[in-house]
Amino acid sequence: MEIDITFSCQCGAFVDETITCDGPDVDPENDPASLRDYWETISCEGCGKDYDTHIVCTLSDTNIFVPNVVDLNFDVHKLFEQEDVVSEIESTRQLDVYRKVSTDVISLLRHPHPAEVQATLNNMLFAQVVTATEAYLSSSFISTVVNDDALIRRLVETDPELAKRQFSLREIFTQWEDLKRLVARYLRDLIFHDLKKVKPMYLFVLDIDFGDVAWLFKAIIVRHDCVHRNGFDKDGNQQKIESGAIIELVKQCTHLVAEIEEQLIARRET
Repeated sequence: MEIDITFSCQCGAFVDETITCDGPDVDPENDPASLRDYWETISCEGCGKDYDTHIVCTLSDTNIFVPNVVDLNFDVHKLFEQEDVVSEIESTRQLDVYRKVSTDVISLLRHPHPAEVQATLNNMLFAQVVTATEAYLSSSFISTVVNDDALIRRLVETDPELAKRQFSLREIFTQWEDLKRLVARYLRDLIFHDLKKVKPMYLFVLDIDFGDVAWLFKAIIVRHDCVHRNGFDKDGNQQKIESGAIIELVKQCTHLVAEIEEQLIARRET
């Protein structure tokens, strides 16, 4: 399963981390309650403090415990199913999907709406633009890498988490036959909704530099408030998202997507 964890550090910084774990023990012979727990370390980028995070999973519930933090929130997502992974490998429509979403957002902004619903609508549209961009970045990276043996090797050599995974001699042959699905599943579980990991992966594996995307990191934080706090930040202040700001975000995201797409096309044609 994939768990999005957010909280405020003692230094005042906002921490947003995604953790992947295997979830509860599905074999009742091991534990009738199917309980399984995990320990992860989450670091605050503001002050560098490490937080020991305790994850407790059962078939009916998942709980997260992080001591000495403020405003702890978490969302649990099931890992992508096998058919989703196969679709990710074979997909060639990432750009079309992004274009459709961004076009729909602009159309909705231009459509007249009652003033009293505009703030709620803008929250949803802002979040949709960020999500569509993240989905493009994630899916394009996965489909490009897993269909190129040289890129899979570069990924393994440059990604510390994937490189340290161990297999028995018997498992090596099984995993080799299913290598594309293994890598695609790992990438989906790891980088979806986590731009901090996507940006360096594009650079180290595909030689694609996003440049300065501080605006996108900021938009991701605002998106979090739109989705999880109904448009309010952790201090209770409402995010006032104007239609013009959404249009500008669409322009910035579209420019980033176009630059990446151009380089991916050039790679395929070489």
